[in-house]
Amino acid sequence: MEKAFSKILIAFDNSDAAMAALQSAYGVSLKLGSKITAVVVSGNDADTEASKKVIGDFAAERKIDIAIEERSGSVPDVMDKMEKEGDFELILIGSHGTSGWKKFLVGSNAFKVVTHSTCPVITVTAKASSPELNNILLPISDSRNTRQKIPYCIEMAKAFGATVHILGASKSTNDETKRKVNSYVHQAEQFLTEKGVKCTTKTEFGEKVAETCIAYGEAMNVGLMVIMAETESSGIFMDSYSEQLVNKSTVPVMCIHAKDTRLAGAAGY
Repeated sequence: MEKAFSKILIAFDNSDAAMAALQSAYGVSLKLGSKITAVVVSGNDADTEASKKVIGDFAAERKIDIAIEERSGSVPDVMDKMEKEGDFELILIGSHGTSGWKKFLVGSNAFKVVTHSTCPVITVTAKASSPELNNILLPISDSRNTRQKIPYCIEMAKAFGATVHILGASKSTNDETKRKVNSYVHQAEQFLTEKGVKCTTKTEFGEKVAETCIAYGEAMNVGLMVIMAETESSGIFMDSYSEQLVNKSTVPVMCIHAKDTRLAGAAGY
C-alpha cells in the first residue's frame, strides 16, 4: 500500500454520532489526502434523502468531494460488502447512534461492524471532538499481536504531529505478565522514537483494562485510541476489552485486525 488510508468509507445515518464520524473522516482526509465515500442504508427507519442532503451540504461547505452511495440491507453486511468491493483502507462509523441504525450500533451489534471488516475501523461517539488529533493512546497488553497495531498508530501520529501515549495494562499482577508487558512497552517506545514520533509511557497492573484505558485517555485528552479488534488476552481480560472499548469509550477507537497485513509487520513483529 503506497499510502495508508487513501480510501475512506463512512457509514452515515444523520445521527449526532454519524456527524462526528463524518467530521473525523474529513480531518483524516485533510492530512492524508484520502478520498471519502459515504454510504446511507435504506430501511431501518432511516431518512436516506435527509442523510444524503446533509452529506452534500457538508461537502459543499468545505469544498471537498464525497461520493455518496445508497444501499439496502443490514448495516454490518452492507459495510462488509462495500469494503471488499471498493478495497477501502479505513472505515469510520458512528457508535451509539440515536436514530436510524441505533439498534445496529449499540451493544454487541456495534462490534459486528468492526469484526466483519478486514481493514481498520474507527468508531466515533457523538461526544467526539474536532478533527484535530494531538494525542493518541496506544494500549499495550501481554499478547504477541498487541504490537501489530504500532505501524498504524505511527501513520496517524505522523500525519497529525501527535504525541503517542503508550499504556501497558493488564488485569494480572503476576511477574511473567509484568515482564512481558514492560518489554513490549519498551519495544514500542523504542520503535516510535526511531520513527520520530513523540511518546510517553505508563504501566498499570491489577486494574480493569477497559476502564483504565478510557480513564487514562480522558486524562491525556487523546483524540484516538488504537487497539486490536480481537481479544488480546482472553485469559487475563476475561471478555473482549476491545468490544468494551468500542461500546464505552468517549473518544474514537481505531480497531486493527490481526489478519490485516497491509501495514502489519512493518514494525518487525
